[in-house]
Parts: sequence; C-alpha cells; structure tokens
Amino acid sequence: MAAHGGLAYLETPSGRARRTQRRLAAVAAILSMASATALLGAMADSDRAVAGAPPAAGPLNFIRF
Repeated sequence: MAAHGGLAYLETPSGRARRTQRRLAAVAAILSMASATALLGAMADSDRAVAGAPPAAGPLNFIRF
C-alpha cells in the first residue's frame, strides 16, 4: 500500500449483489419464521378439544357486522 502512495483498491459489492443478498436474507427469515410457527403448531396440545364443544372464542368472534 505504501509502495504506490495510495489506498488499496477495495472492491465493494454492486447494488445488484446487495439487493440479492437482502432478498435472500428476507426469504430466509420468512421461511425460518414459518418453520418455527409450524413446529410450535405441531407441538401444541390439541387433544383438549371435545367434539361436541362449541369452538373457542377468537379475536374476530367479538366483531359483529
């Protein structure tokens, strides 16, 4: 570096490469969250539901149209 009197040339990723990296990171994050949700859903205890019982109240059950 001192031999030519300037800073060494550092190659930076292009805009296209950065967009690709961000897109890949976003897709990986979405897939990992979906996998974690599916795993938690599979591990949930669903044996408590009785066949003749009414469905449990969800957040949309309180909205009347």
